[in-house]
Amino acid sequence: MVLVGPVMANTSERLASTLRSAILTGRLRPGDALPSERDLAETHEVNRSSVREAVKRLEAWGLVQVRHGGATKVRDFLLSAGIDLIPHLLEASGPVAPEVLHDLHEVRAMLLGWSAEQAAVKADAASISRLDALVRRMEDARGKAATLQELDYEFFQQLVAITGNRVLALFANVVRDVYLAGRDRFLPMYGPGVFEVGHHQRLVGALRARDPAAAGAAMRAHALSPIGLNANGKAPS
Repeated sequence: MVLVGPVMANTSERLASTLRSAILTGRLRPGDALPSERDLAETHEVNRSSVREAVKRLEAWGLVQVRHGGATKVRDFLLSAGIDLIPHLLEASGPVAPEVLHDLHEVRAMLLGWSAEQAAVKADAASISRLDALVRRMEDARGKAATLQELDYEFFQQLVAITGNRVLALFANVVRDVYLAGRDRFLPMYGPGVFEVGHHQRLVGALRARDPAAAGAAMRAHALSPIGLNANGKAPS
């Protein structure tokens, strides 16, 4: 009897995850009604208590609207969900969809560009030295995609820390979860001819020169280059 609680929780989590994936991949679209509690229980071979708990999770994520006495409807998650859904959006899509990757890198470019501009104003000598040390390690790791990936993310964390912006730090944690949850998906970004440590070198030079425009440009170019975009977020003609 002691195991009933955890077992039900695990069952409801699995069901909630399955339904979340169906919503994020478009198998269940905004306005669609979820199957009835009874149908979900029978289809997924769970009890109705687990179904109710799973639906509560979906509601908390902003994925469904529960109407007592009426059908539970799928919501447009782009209008109702939070940023904590981003890792699950990537996970649900299997191989990263081009449009999702495009959106992710546009946001990454904005974060990195703004952080770099702030760092050009706020960074002290010790902070710049730490970034420079990471750049040197990247130079030594040329051709080692997994190592470059780790160093690049550490560089990003250091840059965000220099800004002193706590909200940005929390958002950066979401970005971290995206990359760590599916790091193999992003390894091609660090392959030969794709990852260019020169962007990081130019940033360090811009920080030493106290040049926000050059710093921002260097990091936007870094963020967008793996997907063939220019600094305006558009594919080159």
